[in-house]
Amino acid sequence: MTSLITTENQTLALGGIFQSVHLCKTLATTGTCENDELEGTLRSIMTLSTERVIDAYGGSSISIGRGLRILKSQLGGNAESRDLDIARYALALIQLGTNIIKDDSTVESLRIGISRAQSMELAIDDPAMISNLANLYRSSISHLSPRIMVSGNPDYLNDNDIASTIRASLLGGLRSVVLWRQCGGTRPKLLLSRGQYIKHADQMLQG
Repeated sequence: MTSLITTENQTLALGGIFQSVHLCKTLATTGTCENDELEGTLRSIMTLSTERVIDAYGGSSISIGRGLRILKSQLGGNAESRDLDIARYALALIQLGTNIIKDDSTVESLRIGISRAQSMELAIDDPAMISNLANLYRSSISHLSPRIMVSGNPDYLNDNDIASTIRASLLGGLRSVVLWRQCGGTRPKLLLSRGQYIKHADQMLQG
């Protein structure tokens, strides 16, 4: 089996993380998001095991193109090009995902919940599927630390459908965190490998 531990795979998973938090911010501040981006993020949840990281994103980096572009602006460029909310959400999500990996009971709870979601045989963006994934996040993860506090317009945050989509997107982000860690991703590498991540993201976007 080909080793998952490559900078290219770490870049894909980071793109998944950034796309999920972009979705959360966009939903919380505008009440809507791009459906193809949402599908790309949620699809990864259903891939419980894979020998190729790209398969978690439907076999193509196109599905996380937004996340890869955000990766470039967050890790490269100047301070003006960086989004502090995106950075805050991403770092909190990485810490939360890292904590979950060490918690066997939560991992098992998520595995069972995702297996049940798979058996529903619904489209990934079906409202019933999104509600199911949101409930899984709320029951298995929302009580864990650090809590992801999404800020935005209260009208959107208090809307059940939008709140469910935010939670489902966070679950997708956590799946990408697990992949990133499995591929050798660490907090220090976010700084030390910035140039490589940006280079790989460029290649994926061109390609």
